[in-house]
Amino acid sequence: MINIIRSDFYRIFRGIAVYIAIGIMLLAIGVSIYMIQPGYIGNASVGDINNENFKTSNYDEVMSEYTLDELRAMSLSDYRQVMLKVTGYELDRDILGTNINLYYVFIFAAALAVTVDFSGSSIKNTLTSAISRRKYFLSKLIFVNLMCLIFLFANTYIMYFANIIFNTKQFSSDISEITKITVMQIPPVLALAAVLTGIAFITRKTAVFNTVAIPLIMVFQLILNIVAAALSVQEEYLHYELQLMLAKLANNPTESYMINAYLICGGIIVLFYTAGWLSFRKAEIK
Repeated sequence: MINIIRSDFYRIFRGIAVYIAIGIMLLAIGVSIYMIQPGYIGNASVGDINNENFKTSNYDEVMSEYTLDELRAMSLSDYRQVMLKVTGYELDRDILGTNINLYYVFIFAAALAVTVDFSGSSIKNTLTSAISRRKYFLSKLIFVNLMCLIFLFANTYIMYFANIIFNTKQFSSDISEITKITVMQIPPVLALAAVLTGIAFITRKTAVFNTVAIPLIMVFQLILNIVAAALSVQEEYLHYELQLMLAKLANNPTESYMINAYLICGGIIVLFYTAGWLSFRKAEIK
C-alpha cells in the first residue's frame, strides 16, 4: 500500500496536470491579493459572511466617498488604490474563508490518483499483482487526502506571506491565527476529498468524472437553495453547506457550530467512501 502511495506521488509530480492545479491556486491567490478582496466561485452569500470582517475596519467610510457607478467604472488598479485606504481589514482571513476555490484544485488530485488508472487500464496490472482491492482503495483514499491537505496548507502560507509582501502587514492577521483557521478547516477539506474520491471510484473514467465533479458544487448549491426556498428552511441551516462552512470556520465560529459542522463532515466522509467502495468492489476491471 505504501508503494502505491509513493508511486502516486512520483507520478503526479512528473506530469503537467499538478502544475496546472498549482497555477490555478496561485492565480486565485494573486487576484485576491491584488484586489485586496477575496474572489470565490459559487454561492454569493459567502460574501455576506466574509463582510463581517469589514465591521472592524473603516471600509464603509472609505467606500462612502464614491458612488456605486464610480466604483463600477474603476479599473482594477484604481479599485486597488481605493482598497489600500482601508485599515483594520484582515484580508488573509477572508481569503481562507473562500477556500472552496481549492475544490477545483482537489479535482486534479482525485482524477490523477483514481480515474487515470481506470482510463489507462493500469489498474488491471496493479490488481493482478499482490494488491487487493481493499488495499488499493485505501491507498488511493490516503493519497487524495494527503494531496488535499498539502494544497490546503500550501495555499495558506503562500497566500499569507504574499499578502504581507505586496500589501504589507496592514491587511494581515497573526500567523498563529491563520494556522488555527486552516486547522479548523481540515474536516470540510477532508469531506471534499471524500466526495471527489467517492465520485472517482463510482464513475471510473476521467471524462465522466470531470463532467460530474466540475459543476457539482454550483449545481448542488442551486438545488439546495431551491429546496430551502420551497420548504422555507431557515438560513442558519444553509450555513452547513461545505462552501459556507469553510467561510464560517474562518470567521470566529461558535463551539456549537463547529461541533455540528464536524459531525456533518463526518457523515459526508462515511457516505461517499462507502458509496465509492461498494461501487469499486463490484466493478468489472477491464
